[in-house]
Amino acid sequence: MVSRMLLVPSLVLAALSLALAPNNSAAQGKPDAPIQIGMVNTFFNGVPRELAELVVAPFGDVMKKNTALDGKLNIVDGTFNVTEQLSTGKVKLGVFHGHEFAWAKKKEPKLAPLVIVVNDHDEVAAYVVVKKDNPATKLEHLSGKTIDVPKMTKEHCLVFLEKNCTDNGQPDWKKYFAKVKESASFYDALDDVAGGKTHAVLVDTIPLEFYKSIRKAVYDKNLRILKKSDLYPPPVIAYKEGTFDAATLKVLRDGLLNANKCPDGKVLLREWMINRFEPVPADYQKSLNAVLKEHPLPAESAVKVGMR
Repeated sequence: MVSRMLLVPSLVLAALSLALAPNNSAAQGKPDAPIQIGMVNTFFNGVPRELAELVVAPFGDVMKKNTALDGKLNIVDGTFNVTEQLSTGKVKLGVFHGHEFAWAKKKEPKLAPLVIVVNDHDEVAAYVVVKKDNPATKLEHLSGKTIDVPKMTKEHCLVFLEKNCTDNGQPDWKKYFAKVKESASFYDALDDVAGGKTHAVLVDTIPLEFYKSIRKAVYDKNLRILKKSDLYPPPVIAYKEGTFDAATLKVLRDGLLNANKCPDGKVLLREWMINRFEPVPADYQKSLNAVLKEHPLPAESAVKVGMR
């Protein structure tokens, strides 16, 4: 489970390895300087900092071996810190959740999306799931109850819960509930709700659909969705306009878009439960605007900056 949380950094560097391979003419003549990649630490929710850094450390060597270029992935604390590092050129690429990129672009308009990340289920959404016979009909009915927020819960799910389970008088969503459990896996958490051990669980689309596929009878008989969020923009790899020339941008984008077309890339994508990288949709800015209405730009001091 921990390894699956590291899908974006591994795929970014693997795709860069394909994109910037030494035999690619657009990469020829480039100085052998590290390509710095900043990734918001919220991709590692529930992963100890030491473990996250240990896992990402070898990627620079892998990139060097496959591209003859240095590369370094940096886990950066906080959306706005990645934004600032992109703005100042300290990092050349940034990896954000969709809602985080909406905040980042609002703060630094020159940021631009390079590609989006797509998995088996295109919908990026959060769900609060309860036992079928639970009398709750809205989130407010879970106040004072027990909710399970499993380890490595996606950041958009936490943002959704924070939005819907806080108010001016109580800004800490954890205090909205009598108890917040933290199961080791989504599947254990869903089993506990189905068995009446927990009132509710917070999940995203991927584990929910997977659970339905392997425990369909249990889900159909025992579980139901109490609340589904609006859709969030998909995760994105971004850069600051002017950082790369047009030829290099094309190399980067083409390498990412074609990562699923070579045998190694296909195996890697399948392992990390991602289908492909895709071009940025024409309505992506519209989806960023929509998420900003639901989740306005937070104060910098309010953005979570520590590893969960």
